Amino acid sequence: MKRLSSISILVLSTILLAACGGGGSGGVSVSPPVPANNVPRYAFVANYNDNTVASYVVEANTGRLKYIGKAAAGRNPTSVIVDPSGHFAYVVNSGDYTVSQYQIGGDGALTEMGKPPATGSTPTSVTIDPSGRFAYVANYGDGTVAQYTIVASGSAKGRLQYMTPATVNTGSRPNSVTVDPSGRYAYVANHGDHTVSQYTIGANGALTPMTSATVPADTNPASVTVDPSGRFAYVANSGNNNVSQYTISANGALTPMNPAWVAAGIAPVSITVDSTGSYAYAANRSDHTVSQYTIGANGALNRMTPATVAAATSPVSVSVDPSGRYAYAASLFSGKISQYSIGADGKLTPLNPVVVSAAGPVALAMTRGSAAARPVPKYAYVANAGSANVSQYTIGTDGALTAMTPATVVAGTGPTSVTVDPSGRYAYVANWSGFYVSQFTIGANGTLTAMGTPTIAAGSVPSSVTVDPSGRYAYVANNGDDNISQYIIGTNGALSVMTPATIPAGTGPKSVTVDPSGRYAYVANISSNNVSQYTIGANGALSPMGTPTVEVETSPVSVTVDPSGRYAYVANSGGGNVSQFTIGSDGALTAMTPAVVAGTGSVTVHPSGRYAYVANAGSANLSQYTIGANGTLALPVAMVAAGGADVTIEPSGRYAYVVHYYPFGASAVSQYTIDTNGALIPMSTPWVAAGTGSNSIATVGIWQ
Repeated sequence: MKRLSSISILVLSTILLAACGGGGSGGVSVSPPVPANNVPRYAFVANYNDNTVASYVVEANTGRLKYIGKAAAGRNPTSVIVDPSGHFAYVVNSGDYTVSQYQIGGDGALTEMGKPPATGSTPTSVTIDPSGRFAYVANYGDGTVAQYTIVASGSAKGRLQYMTPATVNTGSRPNSVTVDPSGRYAYVANHGDHTVSQYTIGANGALTPMTSATVPADTNPASVTVDPSGRFAYVANSGNNNVSQYTISANGALTPMNPAWVAAGIAPVSITVDSTGSYAYAANRSDHTVSQYTIGANGALNRMTPATVAAATSPVSVSVDPSGRYAYAASLFSGKISQYSIGADGKLTPLNPVVVSAAGPVALAMTRGSAAARPVPKYAYVANAGSANVSQYTIGTDGALTAMTPATVVAGTGPTSVTVDPSGRYAYVANWSGFYVSQFTIGANGTLTAMGTPTIAAGSVPSSVTVDPSGRYAYVANNGDDNISQYIIGTNGALSVMTPATIPAGTGPKSVTVDPSGRYAYVANISSNNVSQYTIGANGALSPMGTPTVEVETSPVSVTVDPSGRYAYVANSGGGNVSQFTIGSDGALTAMTPAVVAGTGSVTVHPSGRYAYVANAGSANLSQYTIGANGTLALPVAMVAAGGADVTIEPSGRYAYVVHYYPFGASAVSQYTIDTNGALIPMSTPWVAAGTGSNSIATVGIWQ
């Protein structure tokens, strides 16, 4: 059989389909949204490059995607859909001709269900009917649609089973399949012969060609969608830079409108309609844009002003969330998902951050519910340099820390930094004296267990370890040899060295951080009094920006980026202040006015982006700031008696913890609740014991 690897890149980029194109694979336009049940919760992204499907939480009130984990898929996944119940997800794998099937947990985690069923040659698109009883897969390579029933009950519930017959014929190179909201009709965009196949759906789910088996489209149709009312259909034609538009008759047949098409950008490959049926959006692969349209009462598309908005390089799908407030465009070749808010007039405005990173994203699907997913704090970990171990705690419903059993796990020599990956499954510790990184898995009860390969070499005097927001890469600041070690994170969480293994930094790099988009990294260099700034390539490797460093005050020890990715703050231990910067569209830092505010130690920003906290180790207090609309830190309302080495906020933003560093005695962790104006209030048990020489804390939460 002809494998996908033999298809040219041009054709490959054309056949990658929309995630939410009217049921093409996202579940958004399959049926009209339920008004009381249309809040987006989790998003699932098919990643062509690393053969996975990634889970993201959709943050309440912002629409930002936050990576929380991934599951293995088949080879080269190209399409994903969620069933109408929100309990199951299905991913088409174009490289091994299978459909992966998953159960969706309440925390957004995917659990694979049994062996993936086979489909036809080079499958590219999957859709589910509104009843959730039938599934259909467009097979680009052999001109068919595979048709399945979905098991409704028992131990096999949610699994796909072939119908009889297993396939029906389409036109040449079927590229996208969708079902109308009534569940009575199906449509397939045929890339090879410039047509749309149209079918009736029987009571048993089987497709039957209509009397006119196909209707003409324009050149190389790549995606088909139906509006929520079921009265109109739209087809993105990648070969002629336009969108065909049709009315749907009472018997399901398509009739071209007058005019028959409307202009798009260059090479539109995906089309979707919002859940209200008011707006449509098309992803244009070759001019790196998303077209935006209003939909008239007669179904005709009208280009907005502006007609397009910018996306990351080569978008191949566009999706709208169930609430109609946010849109997302997946760009395979740039490894980015562009994020937008949707205005009252339907126009797209980029969110901050503008993009999030992924591993070759090609399609996106969402679950919805009556409320957004919310973070729940679960565990905390403290690196103890003096006692060479990591303290581990559970976080109670009131935010209080309780030592686990065992209370500590052995780390390396001089553990100075602990971090947890975004999925909450792995933890990494930089060992200052041992010149290596300890690596752990996090159990279901939160306890740390050393991986099969418990350590991996770093540079001289590693002082900080961080993981990028996509959970694919890790970076270590090596204070002793003035460079950054860079690693790839495997599917089991283990680190492996990149090529190149290190990248030069300034003198005495002390801390490394990655911005929320995963595009930029920053390193505080304590001895050269500057911050190194890097771009992050598609393979995770760091490259110095055109201006490789920016000057700060004396002895910078940490750098923090706010959740929007617009602002950065650098703690200068020698200068007794915090430098504050805006982050440009190219990632470069520019000093704010004023350039500094008071503070000496670790800086952390509240998950809401409204507050910042600075642990002042030398003055035994903690500064707390509000963050203005322009990113500047306002003078603290009051100091908190909590000076320490590190301060962190757990994921829900309700509790804060400050590590106190005592190099020759037992250390402690102060614990606080955070009130509605961001102020810290000591808990009734104001502190808990830690190890010796504690200097770093990390927390883990789950979403539910």
